[in-house]
Amino acid sequence: MSHTVTAAMRSGMRGAVALAFVLGLSAPCAALAQPLAPSAGGQAPGCPAPGQEPGIGHEPRFTDSNVALYAGGDYTADGGTAEAEGLLVVAGNATFAKTSGGVFNIGRVGAGSGILPPSGAVMLAVGGDVKIAKGTTVDVGHGLTAGPRYGGSVAVGGAIDEKGSLETNGGSRTAGMGARAALSPYDSFGDTIRRESASLGALKSTGTTTRSGETVTFKGAGGKAAGPQVFEIAAKELDGASTFLFTGIPEGAAVVVNVTGGQAVAVSPLSVGFNGDRADTYDSPRFGEAASRILYNFEGSTSLSLGGGGNFMGSILAPKATADLTASTNGRVYVGGDIRTHGTGNESHNYPWTGSSTFTCRPTPKAPETPGEVPSTPPGGAKPSATPTPTATSTSTAPPAPAPTTTRPGEETTPPATPGTSEAPPTGGGTGDGSLATTGGEVGSYLVAAAALGAAGGAVLLVTRRRRAQG
Repeated sequence: MSHTVTAAMRSGMRGAVALAFVLGLSAPCAALAQPLAPSAGGQAPGCPAPGQEPGIGHEPRFTDSNVALYAGGDYTADGGTAEAEGLLVVAGNATFAKTSGGVFNIGRVGAGSGILPPSGAVMLAVGGDVKIAKGTTVDVGHGLTAGPRYGGSVAVGGAIDEKGSLETNGGSRTAGMGARAALSPYDSFGDTIRRESASLGALKSTGTTTRSGETVTFKGAGGKAAGPQVFEIAAKELDGASTFLFTGIPEGAAVVVNVTGGQAVAVSPLSVGFNGDRADTYDSPRFGEAASRILYNFEGSTSLSLGGGGNFMGSILAPKATADLTASTNGRVYVGGDIRTHGTGNESHNYPWTGSSTFTCRPTPKAPETPGEVPSTPPGGAKPSATPTPTATSTSTAPPAPAPTTTRPGEETTPPATPGTSEAPPTGGGTGDGSLATTGGEVGSYLVAAAALGAAGGAVLLVTRRRRAQG
């Protein structure tokens, strides 16, 4: 089904109000991300324990070397889009061209899950060329200094056209490698997502799916479950939805939503409920849990659009699709075709999916097949040369201590710093240099979401809150 912008706005408002009544919210939304408590040691050398996935915050918290966001075609970040957390792998070309200039963060972001590749590891891998428009800064691994190496590294199969600026914060940058070497060990990841999508699509449903207006309800079996909760919905039924309710989901169970058929799907997420609680606001205690446990499998869809400025909760697996994103995503994003992200401050937050060993968090990176490199420069050191060359080149210099040892992008000479060690960043920022990655667009995305949700359900929720307080 198709919807005009006006109809979509009315639909989203009805969906948000409906969710407000269902969940009994005490506040319309969180306009700004709530920072986590300061962490003395920055990243832990491991993944979050099941059920302990963090909400949105500013601190680097855990280590994940698996792919966070994959484009099997080209990747374009323009408009006012802000950030891509975790490892970004692009099989084709990558273009960064923010409309009014500004910063696009990769790897570590201003506000996210804090589940990141280790300091100095590859955080941007591109099989083709990288183009950075004048006025745009691509900031990779900002403020990461807690490990034996620094910042975030970049591996490019083709050339780097740097009319803007590529900042690696001490990480290495290598161009002219060829696609296979630049993408390794994820050079066959497109085959992986196609295989996994088919496998998940073959699972038998364990729950029921219903749609009423713009609200889709996924009702699980409740109680205890030995495996994932599996739901099925036709692409034409999911198209146009804005409110998503997950009920009766057993504790700890992963969720698979198999979207059937090849029709294009366009949704504008405004509200998500998970087992009776609002899950898509940044102050929700269910935020990390919902983002980590839900996966939507678009096995046959060739086009996926996430509109508006809200939060889409859960991972996306779409091996045949191209994707257009203005909403923020929270989970893995694996798309077989092109990805364009162009919203107003929208972000991709890295939440590994708990339902598959293939897509889960991996604390230890695999050894990539790339030319040897020397360690990188700590923040404040010399900036690597921006001139692309037709052959594989890498520029970086060793930090003053410890003594340099030859490494390759993505490899660790020692584990990331453990909290409490001398290599840990200061408690104030958890970054090593006391600073946060910034884009100028983060607040915009939160305010856009706040405005949409507040307009839809603010009045109802305020009355509810006052009545509860009086009671």
